[in-house]
Amino acid sequence: MSGLISTDGASGKLLIIQPLVGIGDMIWHKPWIDYLCGKNSVVLATKPTVQAPVLFAATEGLVDILPIERSQRGKRGRHDGWQGFWRLVADFRSTGAERALILHHSPRYALAAWFAGIPSRWGYGIRRQRLWLNKGQFLDKTARKMHPIAKMQRYAGLNDFAIDPIWQINVTQPASKAADEFIAKQGINAASDMLILGIGAMDEERCWPLEKFAELIILLAARRPQMICCLMGAPSEQPLVDQILDRLPPHIKVVNAITKLDLGIALLARAAGFVGNDSGLLNLAAACGRPALGIYAQSRPLDYTPNLHAVAVDKSRLGKSGQIKTIAAADVCTAALNMLDSAPAPSVSA
Repeated sequence: MSGLISTDGASGKLLIIQPLVGIGDMIWHKPWIDYLCGKNSVVLATKPTVQAPVLFAATEGLVDILPIERSQRGKRGRHDGWQGFWRLVADFRSTGAERALILHHSPRYALAAWFAGIPSRWGYGIRRQRLWLNKGQFLDKTARKMHPIAKMQRYAGLNDFAIDPIWQINVTQPASKAADEFIAKQGINAASDMLILGIGAMDEERCWPLEKFAELIILLAARRPQMICCLMGAPSEQPLVDQILDRLPPHIKVVNAITKLDLGIALLARAAGFVGNDSGLLNLAAACGRPALGIYAQSRPLDYTPNLHAVAVDKSRLGKSGQIKTIAAADVCTAALNMLDSAPAPSVSA
């Protein structure tokens, strides 16, 4: 067995370090982290922005989550700078881990694990990082630009924990109950009548215009009168909901579904499907087992699970400024209905 797999607890704790900033980033790595949690006592070190306590709720083998507080979308934290580096070393040491696995190419985390005295240090080993690692097979420098999923698959294959990845999110019992109460309060007859619309994204070039979301809702109301569109996003995106509502006629029922992430996940798991920007919510919906239609203009559409579908600009226009505005609401509506017509009904278990 690989040294990353504990046998009878003899190998001690495994510290898994995944320092990327987005929810989608964590979801991409989640199947392998889930697998290692099933074989070890794991401490997961990651940034608070990925919402790890929610994404890994009720994950057997996950004994603690260590926040990495640095480079969080422009905000400085207690682990930034050289003083922050030594705080990071101390925090790594405090976990009592005997093994560390770094799912990133940065040498900073490998060096911190070395100073923390963690005996077995695993990681991608791309370029300078390998100076501070002492276990496992490394990736070559060309892997640095690979998509995180491809990079994770290659590394796992080299180090004897290759898996057939399954993307899934646990829905907790409290969140499941809250979702049922939310649906009843909103007067939605059946959860399968809900279509979640993801209206935000990390940057403006990935955001489909709000007036097009409003046009999509009007088109869907004409073609599927029983379907209720639920607008979902981060709390900071409430103004986007208000602007969409201002563009809609009063007879069209729309639900404001901006809420806590655990309840959002429970709603996603129940819904007929998801339509929205290339964002963490898109990845969450797919991981919840629901059909998820992404609207793409900046990057190649994701296809790591059959749950993912896409409306995208031509390949020649991917990545160019303003291209998201050229995607028509009618095209998104048609793609969404085709996706929903071919999708199985949701199966939710707490």
